[in-house]
Amino acid sequence: MTFIKYTNDGKAVIQPAALTLSGLDEEKKLEMHTLDNAIVLLKENMTPLEKFFTVESLIRLVESLAVELEGDTDNDAADDDDEADDDGFCDDTIPIPAEAFEDAGIWGKNLNIQVIDGAVVITADVGCDADA
Repeated sequence: MTFIKYTNDGKAVIQPAALTLSGLDEEKKLEMHTLDNAIVLLKENMTPLEKFFTVESLIRLVESLAVELEGDTDNDAADDDDEADDDGFCDDTIPIPAEAFEDAGIWGKNLNIQVIDGAVVITADVGCDADA
């Protein structure tokens, strides 16, 4: 979602819709953290549960940025190399190393893949193992 960055007098604006979507519209004060190329606004005095959900949201953002970065890196490499990509993967797939499935204890099992709140969750199909 894109919001207006500045008013006519050059002051930064946080759109009411952004505050509403983030649940910060009723807060009197916000805690601001400045990062390289980003600003994060947090509710003051969050409960442990609110901190947990905030961390989850930040992790989703980090994962999304990492996927974009990988795509940007892949595109740069493709621009440098005139040969076609013949690794068998489409541009919109992410290969998962077999070790990840082994470490999770789900290698060789029938899997369930779910998309839950912006995350992809892969679990073993309980009651229907490939070995059985």
